[in-house]
Amino acid sequence: MPSLTLPYGCFFDSEHATVELRAQEFAARAESRGSIRDRVRALGHAGLLQNIGKGDVRSLAVTRGALSYQDALDDLAFVIQELGGFPLAKTETEGSVLEAARRGEAVLCFAMTEPDAGSDLAGMTTVAEPDGHHWRLTGIKHYISNAPEADHAVVFAKVGAGGDAKSAGRIAAFFVENPTTEAQSVSGHSIGRVLLDGTPARRIAERGGALALATLERCRPTVGLAAWGLARRGFDETITRLKTRNQFGKPLSEQPVVQSRIADMALDLEQAALTALWACWTRDRTAADVRTGYMSAIGKLTATEACSRVLDQCVQLHGALGVDEGALIQQLWRDARPLRIYEGATDVLKTVIAERWLTAG
Repeated sequence: MPSLTLPYGCFFDSEHATVELRAQEFAARAESRGSIRDRVRALGHAGLLQNIGKGDVRSLAVTRGALSYQDALDDLAFVIQELGGFPLAKTETEGSVLEAARRGEAVLCFAMTEPDAGSDLAGMTTVAEPDGHHWRLTGIKHYISNAPEADHAVVFAKVGAGGDAKSAGRIAAFFVENPTTEAQSVSGHSIGRVLLDGTPARRIAERGGALALATLERCRPTVGLAAWGLARRGFDETITRLKTRNQFGKPLSEQPVVQSRIADMALDLEQAALTALWACWTRDRTAADVRTGYMSAIGKLTATEACSRVLDQCVQLHGALGVDEGALIQQLWRDARPLRIYEGATDVLKTVIAERWLTAG
């Protein structure tokens, strides 16, 4: 299994190699982990969830790279625990739930996206109304990773007219126990809707929009390393295939046009790793109250687009086998494709990057 801490050591401290090795050992175990709940439990027992909400971003990155290289669902189980756990750690709320999540005994989800409000937070229609010391939420969240198996959800909603005048219309963050969900199907992932119909909730942050952005800025660049893991696995499988598959009297690896493709893939892999790690390093070295949306956007966009090109080349170089329904290469491509959409779609991130320069000066 490839390493990130060895070839890109300039981004890491000594403890990151230990984190990566632990994740690699977990990922390499020849065992069937089944459902997301089973995977979360296994991750917790292996100690990979112990730093949810409090570890550094580079540790998340190397863990995601190792997990996704072997199994995209292990990576999904891992990172959604972080997405759901960081808001609880940041606000110092629901401590017992957070500790259960770190042990792998509770499954979390992060519910923000709606049918008519994805990246556009201002378009959010889920409403929160006060009910004594608690709140009730009404609306629908969809395409929420791990929702079908979630024990708890961090939900973002607009405060309704029943709230105080200062907070009415503002996005706040809420905690929901045992959310009502229904499954959706996206490339074999555990994804679904969170259905809110006067659902009881506890408010954990009045400034929910800022909390959501802080969470995404932390996790977004690590998406690039998840993409790198998938693409590197595809690249390694493809190199093996090219060395052993003979065409026109010699291995495909000796064909000049194939070698040109290999070079393009290698360049994209290096670009993906370097840019995403730079964004992770930047987040770790920047004060918590200073935004790093620009760097996070560049890290995620560059890496996911580059890795998508790599896997497309892998499919092409495998020929018909690359689109065979049971083939690993086609599954890697399917697993990687959503990474260019969630936690900031490519086109939205381009807007973030452009605004940084258009508003400068």
